[in-house]
Amino acid sequence: MLSFWRRNRGFIVFSLILVVLIGLASHKASQQQAPPSPLEELILRGLAPFSRASSLVVQRINTFLNDVKGLLSLRARNYELEAELAALRLRMNLLVEAERENQRLRQLLKYQEANPALDLKLAKIISIGQNPWQQDVIIDQGSQHGVKVNTAVITHQGFVGRVYEVHPTTAKVVLVIDARGPIAAQVQETRVRGTLEADPNNPGMLRMIRLAREAAIRPGDAIVTAGTGALNLPKGILVGYVEAVTPTPDGLQLEASVRPAVNFDSLEDVLLVLSSEEH
Repeated sequence: MLSFWRRNRGFIVFSLILVVLIGLASHKASQQQAPPSPLEELILRGLAPFSRASSLVVQRINTFLNDVKGLLSLRARNYELEAELAALRLRMNLLVEAERENQRLRQLLKYQEANPALDLKLAKIISIGQNPWQQDVIIDQGSQHGVKVNTAVITHQGFVGRVYEVHPTTAKVVLVIDARGPIAAQVQETRVRGTLEADPNNPGMLRMIRLAREAAIRPGDAIVTAGTGALNLPKGILVGYVEAVTPTPDGLQLEASVRPAVNFDSLEDVLLVLSSEEH
């Protein structure tokens, strides 16, 4: 600030004196009734260009200040609009999520209505297992809701897994793609039976083992549950589709690679098979 004054003090002093003279001359002219003297007229004529210049400067300063005020007002309005836009986007995302959840629930409800022989209960997945070597999830239903160990878990797409640990309000479910979740299964078309388990060499895939060398099974066949005494799981629940059939290393049996029907990466809601007429 001091350096600015030192550099421009001459100009500042001159400007102040000029403004004072213009002001005095203007005031005197407005107050004086008689015509100005030649000297006063000469002074007024000499100051006229400076008066016009100062008026122009003041006008431009006022215009600039109005522009700044308008810009600040526009910026404030812009912030308000950005906040409103963010709120609308959030609301839209919530509506999209709600609609997708409704679609999933409608599909599960439709499946439930189409299978009245099954005592099904809706559950929501609230957590995914953190162990990279295991495939399990936690659901929001437990013993207080009739859930027991080995309760089968399905969706409208097919078989998911079974309950292996129960708490009052939650339960842990081991997925069929986990090594701990093998089930008895059969080829839907030919009724050939075998054991379906997680493929240790291909994570996320299944393999059907203990198939006779001459078993009637081929790529594209649907694999369904064969039903077991341990699970409340009826026959005929879709598990997956055969992708390839190869002989075992000893050549005595066949082994089928099966892709699960359920997309486990997007699993959010499931159905618990509390009981069925077959059990």
